[in-house]
Amino acid sequence: MFQEQGAISRCQRQACWFMMAYFLLLASPSKGFLPNFWSKVLTLSLDSHTHQYITEQAILNITTEVLRGTTKHKEDHAEEEVRSSCRCYKSGRLFQHTPPDFIPSQARLGRSFWRAMKEVSISNANMDFMMSTKFNPVYHFDAEAIDDSILMLRRFWTQIVLSVRAKEYESARFTLGQLLHTLQDFYSHSNWVEMGKKSIYLHLLQPEEPSETQNQMNTPTCVDCFTPTCRNNLLPALANPQGNAHLLTTGYDSYSKKPKGKCSHGGIMDRSQYLSARGGINKDSTSPLFSPHHYLHMEAAKMATNATLSLLRDLKDTVGPEVFLKVKQVPALVFVMDTTGSMFEEITAARLRAHSIIQNRANGTEHPGTFLLVPFHDPGFGPVYEADDPNQFMEFLENLMALGGGDEPEMSLSAIQLALTHSPPLSEIFVFTDASAKDDYLFDAVKALALEKQSKITFLLTEDPSHTTRVRRKRRSKDSLSPDRFALYSSLSSLSGGMTIFTTNSDIHRVSAVVEDNIAVNKVQLLLHLMGINILHLLCT
Repeated sequence: MFQEQGAISRCQRQACWFMMAYFLLLASPSKGFLPNFWSKVLTLSLDSHTHQYITEQAILNITTEVLRGTTKHKEDHAEEEVRSSCRCYKSGRLFQHTPPDFIPSQARLGRSFWRAMKEVSISNANMDFMMSTKFNPVYHFDAEAIDDSILMLRRFWTQIVLSVRAKEYESARFTLGQLLHTLQDFYSHSNWVEMGKKSIYLHLLQPEEPSETQNQMNTPTCVDCFTPTCRNNLLPALANPQGNAHLLTTGYDSYSKKPKGKCSHGGIMDRSQYLSARGGINKDSTSPLFSPHHYLHMEAAKMATNATLSLLRDLKDTVGPEVFLKVKQVPALVFVMDTTGSMFEEITAARLRAHSIIQNRANGTEHPGTFLLVPFHDPGFGPVYEADDPNQFMEFLENLMALGGGDEPEMSLSAIQLALTHSPPLSEIFVFTDASAKDDYLFDAVKALALEKQSKITFLLTEDPSHTTRVRRKRRSKDSLSPDRFALYSSLSSLSGGMTIFTTNSDIHRVSAVVEDNIAVNKVQLLLHLMGINILHLLCT
């Protein structure tokens, strides 16, 4: 028995060492700041600033800054409301993680913002993992390929702006993550900090700004260093705390052919550190095992953070504040409307409810996002009417007519699929109909798309499902109908987090208020989540 336990223990230790070696390889800082939280845990440098941290903090700060700047007069009122509502909580832990003056803007960001921010940070970190980018020095400001890296940065910038203007926001977020990775690597892999520079290098993305003289490829840059911490291993022309250094360089790693006398990236994962000149200059972490210039990590991280903030502000100024917020994935409000002849009351209710929501958002502090309308009947569905301007969206609704039809079922799932395809994730989709789905074969595809986008679908049905016969206004004959013909709607709403509500034509105006109530409930839940408190703590005594 003891021998068996010993064998198991040995296997566990071997597996542990194997996993540790594997994760250390993945978390190797040889390509920039540590990519994410787990990499700094595995490298035992918990106080290091990672690509993920730098990126997410900058996006959060700039987005909040934009929100406050665009609705300053409304923000003051919102802050006072939050402060007043929180005076009843006396334990002192309410703002343990979030300052009071920061909560209103954060509360307005919503689930879509956190998802979008994560997409950017993951795209950033993946530059260290993807085979197409991991070993290419141009993506990481390595091997003195400075001009090529600058060209890559500016190409990324052009792609982002074009994607935003084409409303391809997912592509813009992906490219933004890549750009930020390369930009941040400059301050960790170059000698910019060692040169004594106190501000960011504007020339990287702004050709009109002055450029620094770059070291020649055949000129040595470093001297040998035989200890984990490499102080003063850069030649005098490349390092001077007083800012008198005048040559810009970057280090070489194991995947680049390193000329004699050049600086290495350095660290235990970089084999080039054993070639002349020995040692390295990277500032990726606070660990001397991985970063020979670890003592300058915080300064390099501060530079990278300032450069990230500057780029995001430039993007906001280039595309405009409203569009900038959409890059952060504001969800849409979507109406999917049955337009057959029996739907006059439902269409009228949808108009009134949409107008009420638009008015509430205009008077509130929340960014309105995009509005979508998708009509359907039988045999047609679509097109998608999309508008950023709420007045234009109301025009779409005003022009919607209930005509024709008379036979059940309708092409409802095709219309929902179209709505999901054209709306961003986490959108609210409201379906107004009195008919079952003719295209039930699309159920699995619609379900998968709803789960992928995490969008909530709510059905407002003006028909009693217990009726097995009904009379359509257009056609005065009775049809036999299945009592469970709305089962697909109930299933779809349940798995997406929405509701299925049965009502009548006369009550649809009152019942349609659930559209607003649904959105309001989400806001309250989000605010409580961000505050990190129990709802009982909100009860004033």
